[in-house]
Amino acid sequence: MSLRVNGFDLPPAAANAPLRRLLQSAAKSPLPGSHTEPNYYWDLTFWGLDRVRLFQEATPEEQHRIWAIANQDLLEEIYWVEQGGVGYMAKMLLLAETIEERLLYGLFAADEATHLTQIQRFLVSPPVFQGDHFLAFMGELIESSDRALLMTLVQVVLEGWGLSHYRYLAQNCLSPDLKVTLQGFLAAESRHHAAGVLGLQQWPYRPDSLDRIYEALSHFLQMVQLGPQRLLRAIAQGKGDLSRPEKIQILEELQTEVHSQKRLDILRNLMTGNVPPAILQKLDDQGSFKPYSAVQCVP
Repeated sequence: MSLRVNGFDLPPAAANAPLRRLLQSAAKSPLPGSHTEPNYYWDLTFWGLDRVRLFQEATPEEQHRIWAIANQDLLEEIYWVEQGGVGYMAKMLLLAETIEERLLYGLFAADEATHLTQIQRFLVSPPVFQGDHFLAFMGELIESSDRALLMTLVQVVLEGWGLSHYRYLAQNCLSPDLKVTLQGFLAAESRHHAAGVLGLQQWPYRPDSLDRIYEALSHFLQMVQLGPQRLLRAIAQGKGDLSRPEKIQILEELQTEVHSQKRLDILRNLMTGNVPPAILQKLDDQGSFKPYSAVQCVP
C-alpha cells in the first residue's frame, strides 16, 4: 500500500499532547481553538445573501444558521487546502531532482505548515473531512507522481488562483486578525506559483502527462462552471431541503453566470502561456471557460 500524503484522514493529537506544545513553539502561533472573535468573518453582501429571497424570508434563526454555516464552510475549505498544500510540498520534496529543488520544496512545506497552524486558530475544533467534490479532487490529484500534472494543476493553477482568492477574502474580511493572516499568505503563494511557472518553462511533456493535464483541467473547470454550489448547500443546511426550482431561483439571484465567469476569466489568464497551447485550445473548443446557466447547474 502506497503512502498517502494529502493528510485529509489524519487525526488530530490529543488536546494535552506534548507535541502540541512543541508545535505551538515552533510555529510561534496560539493553539487551535484559542480564538474568541465571532464566527461571522464575511458579511451577507459578500455572499450575495442579501439578494436571495428565500434567505430574506427565512426566520432570524435560520438566517444566522445559514450565515454561520457559510462562514465556517469557507474557513474549513481554507484549512483543507492548506492541509493538502503541506502534503503536496512533501511529495515534491521527495520527487526533487536537484539539491536546490529539494531545499526549495522543504521551505515551501514550512510555508504551508505555517498557514495551516495560523488558520486553525479561527476554527472552534479540527474539521472532519466530508468528501467535498473540489477537495476530494485536489486530494487525489496530490497523490499523483506525474510532476508535470502536479506543477500545472497545483502550483500554476491552484496556487495562482489562491493569490486572487485570498486577496479577495482578506479585502472583505470583517476580522482584522483574520484579514492580516490571509494577507500574510500572499507572498508565499506568489513564490509557490512562480516556482511552478519556472519549472514548466522547459518541461519535456510526455503524451500521457498531456492527457492527464487536460482531463484534470477539464474536470476542475467544470466545477467552477457550476457556480456557488457550496453556498447553495449552506442554504439547504440552514433552511432545509430545497426543491429544484428553489435551487435554480437562488442561483439566478446569486447571479451564478456572472460569479462563475469572473473566476473562469482569472483561470484562463493563469493558464495562458503556462499550459501547453494544444490543451488550452481543446478546453476553449469544448466551452470550458463559459459558465453554466442556473438551470444547467442543478441536475
